[in-house]
Amino acid sequence: MKSKVKKLTGTARELKIEMPKEAVEEAVEEILNEIKKTAKVPGFRPGNAPMDIIRKKHQDEAVEEAKSRLVARAYQNAIEQHDVSPAGYPEIFDLELNSSGELSFKAKVDAHPEIDLKKYTGISVKGKKVEVKGDEVDEALEKVRGMFAEFPDKEGALKPGDFAVGDVESFIGDTSISKKRQNMWIEVSEEASLLGIGKELEGLKKGETKDVEVSLPENYPDKKYAGKKAIFKVEVKEVKEKKLPELDDAMAEKVGKPSIVELREEVKDQLMSKKQENENVAMKNQILEDLMKKHKFDLPETMVGRQFKVLMERAENELASKGLEEDVIKEHKDKLTTSLMKDAANKVRVYFILDEISGKESITVSDDEVDAWIMALARSYNKPFEEVKKYYVQNDLVEGLYEQLKEEKTLDFLLEKAEISFA
Repeated sequence: MKSKVKKLTGTARELKIEMPKEAVEEAVEEILNEIKKTAKVPGFRPGNAPMDIIRKKHQDEAVEEAKSRLVARAYQNAIEQHDVSPAGYPEIFDLELNSSGELSFKAKVDAHPEIDLKKYTGISVKGKKVEVKGDEVDEALEKVRGMFAEFPDKEGALKPGDFAVGDVESFIGDTSISKKRQNMWIEVSEEASLLGIGKELEGLKKGETKDVEVSLPENYPDKKYAGKKAIFKVEVKEVKEKKLPELDDAMAEKVGKPSIVELREEVKDQLMSKKQENENVAMKNQILEDLMKKHKFDLPETMVGRQFKVLMERAENELASKGLEEDVIKEHKDKLTTSLMKDAANKVRVYFILDEISGKESITVSDDEVDAWIMALARSYNKPFEEVKKYYVQNDLVEGLYEQLKEEKTLDFLLEKAEISFA
């Protein structure tokens, strides 16, 4: 086998590979012998048919399979010979079996970038002392109360804190600007309702209607309506009163706590944990910013392209979920292209930097750690562990999960080794 490597732009490499006639013939013969073992030929038991009959009937099939096997073997040998570490799958082209029986092809592949790892421990990070105040706990407990709220029907007019259940249509002039929303719950509150229309429903009774004029915000998803005045036509079909339970031991028992005191302590601990988690994320982001500034290297274009596609599809799905029309979604996508391409490049750069650090520090992820993560996910969705694990295996998500957990462990390591100054 002969092979040459040529450096293209960035991390791209082109391999030119040639296989001699003898290697091709040997591979074809090997495949024909495999076929002979199971081939059904009239007058012969499987495995006993003469090779000339097998060759006549299956030669073309064997040649095609030989090409496939030889390309895979030759490509692997070539990247090892030229010390190319692929960062993705190759593109095979110019595959040819010439009249002399020699096989040749070219392979284009993005190589793993060469990274000159800079100092990554002792990175200066600014942090904030985390604390939970009493009013934050009170607010969180009110949300717990809200989980057990009851909404009985109410006679009479809507008052602040009540809920109207009704149909809502929105117009600019005679033009409808969104789909009719049926049986929508609207709280009679300026802060908690759609564009503040809830407050305008105060005093309405069941069966009554009202047109509410609203100025659409400048960041309204459909730009042609942004900043314009719209009319929301609201028909009240039901009037609901919100009744909250007492904040006492009986309510605490509903969430599995023996007393309101213990519930309050758990809520406080959860708030503290969440705040600390958010603060850790903020500090890790500072570490990543530092590492990206220190490490400049060419990125595999195919990886950046794949990451960009993922980010764009996610953005497109989010826009579609808001009920926007296709032309509006396209307009948003066009504007997002530059920023999402930058985000994609940053994600790929971070991946390679953290991968390099994890390798140097021997940071790995065990099967037990992966199973523990899946177990926690299964609990959060109230699903059996086996069902969630099967989903990850069948959808080829396990390898990606290993990489995700390895990145998280590497960032934990970097935060542990960082020099944190608290404001």
